[in-house]
Amino acid sequence: MNQYIVDTDAIKIIMIKKKIKSQMELSRRSGINRNVLSNVLNNKKYPSSTVMNKLISALDIDQDTAGKIFLHMNLLKT
Repeated sequence: MNQYIVDTDAIKIIMIKKKIKSQMELSRRSGINRNVLSNVLNNKKYPSSTVMNKLISALDIDQDTAGKIFLHMNLLKT
């Protein structure tokens, strides 16, 4: 199991700040298929490096913030 999860709360906060109102809008802005994006934002799938880069670009976030979002430790016990 991947030891990292995506900090989806942080992504949603950034979306609000950037006035991105829906996953569909983020999908259009990023060029990420909306089903792939939905899986990432619901922590069903860990994003590929390509998807991460598209999200970083679409959300206009710096590397430090990106690291905190995409390298968020999965502290939940399974």
